Amino acid sequence: MLAQRVASSDYSRLPDDTTAVAKQAILDFLGVTLAGINEPLSRILREEISEQGGNQQAQLFGMHQRGTLVQAALLNGAAGHAHDYDDVHNAMSGHPTVPVAPAVLALGEHLHSSGKDLINAFCTGIDVECLLGRYAGPSHYASGWHNTGTLGTFGAAAAAARLYGLDTHATTAALGIAGTQAAGLKGQFGTMCKPLHAGHAASTGLQAASLARRGFSSSGDILENPQGFMATQAQGASIERFHEALAVPAYTQDICFKYHAACYLTHSAIEATGSLVHSNRFDPNDIDSIVVEVDKGHLRVCNIAEPDTGLQAKFSLRLTTAMALTGVDTSSIAVYDDELTRDPQLIEYRDKVQVRAHDGYNPDTIVTINTRSGERFEAACNVAIPSRDLDAQWHKLSSKFLTLASPVIGSANAASVVDFCRTLEDADSVAPLIALLANPNRTPSQ
Repeated sequence: MLAQRVASSDYSRLPDDTTAVAKQAILDFLGVTLAGINEPLSRILREEISEQGGNQQAQLFGMHQRGTLVQAALLNGAAGHAHDYDDVHNAMSGHPTVPVAPAVLALGEHLHSSGKDLINAFCTGIDVECLLGRYAGPSHYASGWHNTGTLGTFGAAAAAARLYGLDTHATTAALGIAGTQAAGLKGQFGTMCKPLHAGHAASTGLQAASLARRGFSSSGDILENPQGFMATQAQGASIERFHEALAVPAYTQDICFKYHAACYLTHSAIEATGSLVHSNRFDPNDIDSIVVEVDKGHLRVCNIAEPDTGLQAKFSLRLTTAMALTGVDTSSIAVYDDELTRDPQLIEYRDKVQVRAHDGYNPDTIVTINTRSGERFEAACNVAIPSRDLDAQWHKLSSKFLTLASPVIGSANAASVVDFCRTLEDADSVAPLIALLANPNRTPSQ
């Protein structure tokens, strides 16, 4: 059923809001990837690619360098998740675009795919991630698997299979090849390995589709096999839930975007704290305690109590709440460095933050500020609600993209990328878009 859905997907059947959000997601991915190409983990991967060599098939974004399809998907995917600033989706409980977009952009450049074909393949990959997220249920993520790395591998394989034009049989093989390699552990959060999960998913999925088109064999029941993916990695998997999910025609339109450069599970606390600061007058020096109440799942993801590095800071509800309280720009990727974690004022307020789990189910994050003078201020927020004002969302994402991309590829090229993505469906080939993402002044050693 899943392979048939992938093989039969077609741009003409995609809803308008789905294609609109797909273009926004691709633009957002390109921005966070260009911003991440300068990170140490990206430098290490570039050095590996340079040493390995290979056919110059696809562009390494923000670089003069090119690489093989798999190398480009690996680096661009890892760079796209380097700052943890990429989008999320509730249905897959992870980051949907960053494993899929690197695969379709590398392969789309290589095949000179049209904009419509790229959008369709992208949406197909997002669908597969979300369908499997529904199938697996919360137990997969709760047991320690990073869905971006695991489900993302399937998504990348499905997207690449669609661009290659594989039939149902070959697509089934591609998903099987991807499934036996899908990996990513939450125990790596706060390290370079978390972004690596995204790059690995993109490159592994792309390679799985390429192998399948050559006749590489695989089990045809990788999902439901008694020793397959769901049986071994998702104790709460439900085939009934999967069948219900298949009735939904598309999932891309429900992507949620990030406007703070930290773990998405910190965003509701940041927003709630920010609203309290802006709507109430209280002396920060009079604060006695700050209580952040969250879903219990947050405690195993972003509750690093005393982060030591900029990466760890992104996974600290206590520190990001203190940042919002003191007016630190949480949207700036440059803010999250090691020095941030040693700021005396932030440490003072961080240590006043108590993180607790809700007693029962509650999708909101509730922030309560208690003062020494006896006042109490409270705000609730849930950022995991997709926007339906797509014009406003495009404006916000375009501004975010220009801020992230202009320092890397120049303002003129960045503006051209925005224009290209806005009408991506009209492009006969995506190659001109990829050309805008190169930086002729940056070599692998830089």
